[in-house]
Amino acid sequence: MKQISINQCGVLIVMCIFANKILLLPSLMYEKTSADSIFVLITLFLLDFIMLPILIKLKSLYPEQKFYDILKDKLGSLVTKIIYITLLIFFFFKCLLVFSITYVYFKQQIYQDEFIFMALISFFPVINHAVFCGLRSFSRTMELFFGIVIAGFIFCLVISLFTPISSPLFFMSSAKEFFTSMHNHIFAFGDFIFLFLAMDRLDFKKGKVKSLYFYTLFAMFLVVLLFFLFYAKYQMTAFMHNNALADLLVFSVQFNAIGRLDIIAMLTIMIITLFQMEIFSYAFCDCFMSIFPLNKIYSVAVFDVLFLILYYVFIGKYEIMVKSSLLWLPYLSIFINYILPIITLIIIIIDIRQHGNRPVKIKSHLKEKNIKEKV
Repeated sequence: MKQISINQCGVLIVMCIFANKILLLPSLMYEKTSADSIFVLITLFLLDFIMLPILIKLKSLYPEQKFYDILKDKLGSLVTKIIYITLLIFFFFKCLLVFSITYVYFKQQIYQDEFIFMALISFFPVINHAVFCGLRSFSRTMELFFGIVIAGFIFCLVISLFTPISSPLFFMSSAKEFFTSMHNHIFAFGDFIFLFLAMDRLDFKKGKVKSLYFYTLFAMFLVVLLFFLFYAKYQMTAFMHNNALADLLVFSVQFNAIGRLDIIAMLTIMIITLFQMEIFSYAFCDCFMSIFPLNKIYSVAVFDVLFLILYYVFIGKYEIMVKSSLLWLPYLSIFINYILPIITLIIIIIDIRQHGNRPVKIKSHLKEKNIKEKV
């Protein structure tokens, strides 16, 4: 089975951490907790961070097993399918939210009009091709573009220092507002869940696992810094600016003789969005093939059809998608982000008590060899 390296896994972590946090989220969080949203962000990051050692320990106990097989062995087939259906819904709406937010950004900044057909025919062939090629192929592509993405991200942060900024006002929100904001925005988190699905394809070499913590803390630091600079730039009007990374360049789009600088933000956001949609669509297809005995072609077709139907019929409006992420999707995220890792931790504790730290073998009746393992 083709596996991905520690560095490629770290790149996937960074892309997942950036997902749904660098454009609209700072504005949404500011409405409830103003600049204290930075502390909400850090708290949610800390809760997410706990998933990483759980993943690493689970991988050490089950170095070659799929997450689906582990759950099936411990919880039974029915419970495992319910969990995977929940994961399928979770990743589908993650992808839909990423697309909706980025589409509105480009519509406002470039086209000034609807260009949904152009967006779909530009994004979907690339995303579908990434799913067909598999995790190793598109993670290597992300690794190649990683330096460009990080350079563009840091460039936007640095240029904002050349515009008027001042320290944000902290400790202005109540405890109730703080925890309400945490609940409302947890759908934007759950950044390590994808790696649980792909754990059998991760090559965790001894001595290099620590680098995953570096990638994680580095990405979280960049997002926290983005929030701080955004609130320092727009102390009273942050709720009006829905594209945080790009809006940092407002009032500085022309810099000496270089010309417009906002193109850097546009390219960075476009590449990040494309990679995030590849990750989430791959996760959807992986869940689909674990639940149903169908191959990759059917999973991709189902994803595309569902995406088009829901986007046009049910939640085609940007406002409806955003409200969904604040109203009912947080309840889905509570299970995915917190309850599922707790279940996994309990499985780890039980296995350590029974087998020590030695790798655990799954029962033979869980060996399912079919085309879906070639994802």
